[in-house]
Amino acid sequence: MTKEADNALFEPVRSDRSFEIVMQRIREKLASGALRPGDKLPPERELAKQLDVSRNVVREALRSLENSGMLKTRKGAHGGAFIEEGSASLISQALSDLVILNAISLDDLLEARLLMLGMVLDRVAAQPNPPDLTALAANLAETEEVVAKNESAKRVPLARAFYHEVAALTANRALVFTIDAQTEMIQTYLRFRVADMDSAKLVQSRRDFLQHLRDGRFDAAKAELSAHLERVHHRLWSA
Repeated sequence: MTKEADNALFEPVRSDRSFEIVMQRIREKLASGALRPGDKLPPERELAKQLDVSRNVVREALRSLENSGMLKTRKGAHGGAFIEEGSASLISQALSDLVILNAISLDDLLEARLLMLGMVLDRVAAQPNPPDLTALAANLAETEEVVAKNESAKRVPLARAFYHEVAALTANRALVFTIDAQTEMIQTYLRFRVADMDSAKLVQSRRDFLQHLRDGRFDAAKAELSAHLERVHHRLWSA
């Protein structure tokens, strides 16, 4: 074996489904810590040589990994295939597909969302120190501003950020990703109806929710959040 082969990141592939094995090898390197988010993979030609597969097989594997959200391909002098940080989009797409397939109902999705956010607030309530509400307060201020200006389109990203910041109060990344995924899925529908939502009730609900958290009234905060989500659900699917 040559010195070059000894230093190779990957070993050759032997399989009829080569591109799937290439994907598996890259995932194994991530699991072992040999590759980490932000790392750049070897160039396509070098990767094909290390794995002993064609460049077409490497392209198919990289394309599949990019579609799955694990890689991002960049063009230019400093381009290449880079390991991504991770995103809730794939979870969101899976939820959306399950709804489309009638595998889960919209009512089930609402109930799951209420339960998850309830768990988030229970976790926050159990923490020894009061939560840092700076980000939520800033989100409320921005929401008030866009509502005052009647800028409906800006309410959608602000709503996503609101639920993200609520989940982030737990400092639990699994909860953050799960809440983000649920929010993204709902917003695929909400963005077409956001102008129909009662902006005055939205702002008042956000104010009340934040004040409950400031005062340590976590059960009241849960009740306020649940009431708001149920209003949105009814408006989206029953109107």
